[in-house]
Amino acid sequence: MSIPNWHEPYSPTILESTVPNKFVKIINRIGDEVLSDGVKSKQWDWSDNLVGKVHKEIQIPVTDKKEKQYLSDVMKQACVEYLEHMREKKRAYNWYKMAGLNTVPTLKNIHLTHSWIVSQYAGEYNPWHKHSGDFSSVIYLKLPKDMEKEIVADHDDHYPANGLIEFMYGEACDFRSDGLKFKPEVGKLLMFPSYLKHFVYPFYSKGERRSMSFNAHMVT
Repeated sequence: MSIPNWHEPYSPTILESTVPNKFVKIINRIGDEVLSDGVKSKQWDWSDNLVGKVHKEIQIPVTDKKEKQYLSDVMKQACVEYLEHMREKKRAYNWYKMAGLNTVPTLKNIHLTHSWIVSQYAGEYNPWHKHSGDFSSVIYLKLPKDMEKEIVADHDDHYPANGLIEFMYGEACDFRSDGLKFKPEVGKLLMFPSYLKHFVYPFYSKGERRSMSFNAHMVT
C-alpha cells in the first residue's frame, strides 16, 4: 500500500491509496478469463445483487490458495489501516463497543463478505447507492486509453463529471462541502464507510473501464 491520503470534507472519512501492481494483475487475469467466456460470465454473474447499469458485474473466482491469501491480506490491510485511523480520531464507536478502547485491530478482525468486478463501457453508469457491511472499497483495474483526455477536456466545462465517482453526504450548507469527486486511475483504492452514498458517472471513450469493489465487516 502507498502512503494514504485522508479526505474528510465532511464527517464520513474516505481513504485514498493504491494497491500493488501484483494485485491488479491477478484480478485482471481472473477478470479476463471470466468476462471473455459467456458460460463463466453467466456462472459468476452478480448483477442481480447490484444497481449498476453496466455491461457485466461478476464475482471473482480465485482458485489458487496463495493468490487468494495475498488478495485477502491486501484488502483486509486497507480495512485495518482505515480502522486504525478512525481509532486515532476517536471515532471508531462500534469498534469500541465490540473490542474495547485499547484493542488494536489486526487482519483477524476483518471479515470480507463480498467482492466483485464491474465491467463498464461508454454510456454506462452506476446510480446513487450504498453498500452493506462496515467498510466498502473500489479499486480501479483498467481504463479506456482515451479516458484521461476525455476527463481533461470535461474539466473545461462548468461541472466536470465524465467518468468520475462522486460521494455525497448531508445537505449543502455554507462553509461546508456535501460532495467529493475522484478521478479513476489504475491501482487507485478508495475506502469508505459502507453507508456513504456514491454515484459513478458515465463516460464516452471507447474501451472498458474495469473496477472491483468489496465489502467487509469488523469481527472480534
